[in-house]
Amino acid sequence: MACDARHGDCFPHYRQPLTVTGVEGNSSTQARGQPMRIFYLEDNPLIAMHVEQLVEDGGHVFAGTASSFEELRERFDTLVMDCALVDIDLADGHTGPQAVVWLKERGVPSIFVTGQSQVAEEYRDVAVGVVPKPISESLLSEKLRLLASVVNNSD
Repeated sequence: MACDARHGDCFPHYRQPLTVTGVEGNSSTQARGQPMRIFYLEDNPLIAMHVEQLVEDGGHVFAGTASSFEELRERFDTLVMDCALVDIDLADGHTGPQAVVWLKERGVPSIFVTGQSQVAEEYRDVAVGVVPKPISESLLSEKLRLLASVVNNSD
């Protein structure tokens, strides 16, 4: 199949929005049909750009990215997010699990987006779920619905 970027034929999955529907909850932003503000902790800019597109195609707001846990801590007071997606290995090492614990302590639910699902499983008590890499659009959509229900219940 030939790729014609002028008509969006290179990435046809981008034309299909991720649907976050059927979320029950109280008066949270998602329950009112407003998008979640999703932050991404990822040190690979190409993956971050891909996920940014998927998040926005799903009708959510991409709230930014940081490449390390240290950067997240430094910028946290200036960020506005409802939830986070977090890789295991970041620019400052194997710090994704620590970041998820730290975010949870601040009321921010997280999902691991990682190629290390076994490591993420060790932290199932602090993370809402796992999206393995390579990232499946349908699984990310499913996990965003799960995150929306957690965000709704925390309001």
